[in-house]
Amino acid sequence: MDNKDKKYWRSLGQLKDSPEYRKQLLEEYKTEKSSDPNQFSRRSFLTIMSASIALAGLAGCRRPVEKIVPYVKQDEQVIPGVAQYYATTMPFGNSSYGVIVESHEGRPTKIEGNPAHPSSLGASNLFMQAAILGLYDPDRSSKVMYKGKDKKFDDFKKSYKEIFDNHLKDKGEKLAVLSESFSSPTLSRLKKEFEKNFPKAKWVAYEPISDENSLNAIKRLTGKKIQPVYHYDKADIIVSFDSDFLNSESESLSAAKGFGAGRKMSSPDDKMNRLYVIESGYSITGSAADHRLKMKSVDIGLLVYELAIGLSNDGQSPISKFDKKWLKALADDLNANKGKSIVTVGKTQPRWVHEIAHKINFALDNIGKTIQFAENDSAEYSDKLKLENLSEKVSADSIDTLIILGGNPVYNSPADIKFNKLLKKVKTSIHLSEYVDETSSLCTWHIPRAHFLESWSDAQSVNGTLSVIQPLIAPLFNGISDVEFYSLVASGDSGNAYEKVKSTWGKFVDGDFEKGWRKVLHDGLNESRNTTYKPDRL
Repeated sequence: MDNKDKKYWRSLGQLKDSPEYRKQLLEEYKTEKSSDPNQFSRRSFLTIMSASIALAGLAGCRRPVEKIVPYVKQDEQVIPGVAQYYATTMPFGNSSYGVIVESHEGRPTKIEGNPAHPSSLGASNLFMQAAILGLYDPDRSSKVMYKGKDKKFDDFKKSYKEIFDNHLKDKGEKLAVLSESFSSPTLSRLKKEFEKNFPKAKWVAYEPISDENSLNAIKRLTGKKIQPVYHYDKADIIVSFDSDFLNSESESLSAAKGFGAGRKMSSPDDKMNRLYVIESGYSITGSAADHRLKMKSVDIGLLVYELAIGLSNDGQSPISKFDKKWLKALADDLNANKGKSIVTVGKTQPRWVHEIAHKINFALDNIGKTIQFAENDSAEYSDKLKLENLSEKVSADSIDTLIILGGNPVYNSPADIKFNKLLKKVKTSIHLSEYVDETSSLCTWHIPRAHFLESWSDAQSVNGTLSVIQPLIAPLFNGISDVEFYSLVASGDSGNAYEKVKSTWGKFVDGDFEKGWRKVLHDGLNESRNTTYKPDRL
C-alpha cells in the first residue's frame, strides 16, 4: 500500500464517527462568546499565549537592559564569551581565602582558590562556591529602611550625623557596636578611629561558631591572644579529638592540602602519616582515619586528660573508663614521634580541653615545628563574655544607640541573652545586613550590605599574608560596603572605600607605591607580615 494512501485517526471515536464524537468535536471548537467576561475560550487563551510568546521572543533578540551591566561602552579588550579572571579575597570570620573569580562581560560566574594564597592554595570549599549564588540572590535587601518604611541612604546619614554629634559630647558612654569577627587592616584602623572618637563606647565582636575556645585557652596559658597555625604536611602522627579539620574547622583547605601531602609516597621507602580520630559523629576527617574511635562528645575531654597522664606515665593511665590498650598504643605512637606530631581539638569542645591539648603539643616538642603561633594585630575575635556584659548594660538602660555590623544576633545569640527584648530597650538600633532578617526587622534602621564581590576592603590570613578585596561588579542591590559603613560609624563620613584601603596599604607596599599597588591588585595578595610567637612554656 502506498504511504500517501494511509489514513490516520486521532482517536477511536473519530474512526467510529459516532454522534457523541461529532458533538464533542463541535464543543471543542466552539467560537461563541462567553457571557462571563472573565472566562476565556480555549481558542482565545491559545491566541493570547501565542502573542505573548512571540513578544517575549522578540524582546529576547535584543541586548537586555540590566542594572548589573558594569560598563556603558564595552572595553575593547572584552570579548563576549571569553572569560576574564581577577584575584580577590573572600573574608570568612578571622580567616580569609584568596580566590580567583571568573567573569564574563563584567559578571562574576565562578570562584576558585588562588594557588598563591596560603589559605586556599588553589582549592575551594562549599562556602566559596556558594558565595557566587549569594551575590545574585534575589532575596538580598536593596533598600534602606526606617521602622519598616523605605528610606534613602542620605536620610540615614543625616539622622546618624545627629546621633554621632550627640555621642561625641559624652565620648560614647551610651554608644555600643556589635560586629562580626574580622581580620582586616583597614577595618581595624577604622575601629581604632572609632575608639579614639568614642573612648567610652563599647565594641564587641560575636560569632555563633568560632575558634573562641581555642584562642581563650592559648591566652590563658600564654597571656597573648594568638592563633595556632598547623603544618599537617610536617606531621607523621595526627590525633584529632572531635576536630573535622579536613572539612569544617578553620583553615580546612590548607589542612587538607597538608594532610594529603603527608599521604603521598614518591618511593617505596616513604612512610605515610598516621591519623587517629576520636569523634562523636562520623565526619570527613573520620572517614580518612587509620584508627577511629567513636565516643560521646561529653567524654572526649576526659580522654584527652587520660592521654596527657599516659604520655608521662609510660602510656598507662590510672583511670579505667576507656580502653587502656587503645590509649597506650596512641601514647606510645606520640612519644615515638616527638616534634613530628599534632594533637588538635575541635572548636565545639570547651576551653579546658583545648588547654590540655596545647600542653600535650608543648610536651611533645611540636611547637615551632608542626605548630606555630601567629599574632594578628588586625583581627577582632569573637567574645561571648563581652556579649553578655553588653547585654547587661543594655538591660540596665546604659546604652542609647546600638550599631550591629553584620550577623543576626536575634537568631543566633545565646538564648538566655534574649536579644530580641534587648533591642526594644535601646532608643536607636542600626543594623547593616545583606538581608532583612530577624534582627533587621526589630531594628530602627536597616542598611543593605554589599557582597564582598561588590566591595573594596582587605584581609589578613591566619599565617599573616595580606590580601586585597576588590570588586568585580557594581553593587547589584544598592549595598553599602563594610569599609564605607565602618568609616561612617567611626567618623561620621562614609568616604571612598577604595581610597581608604589604598591609604591603609601605604605602609605595606615597599618602593614605588603605585607600581607595587598595581602588582597587589593583579596578584591579590602581598607577602606575609605576621609575627610568630613561640612560648617558653604552656
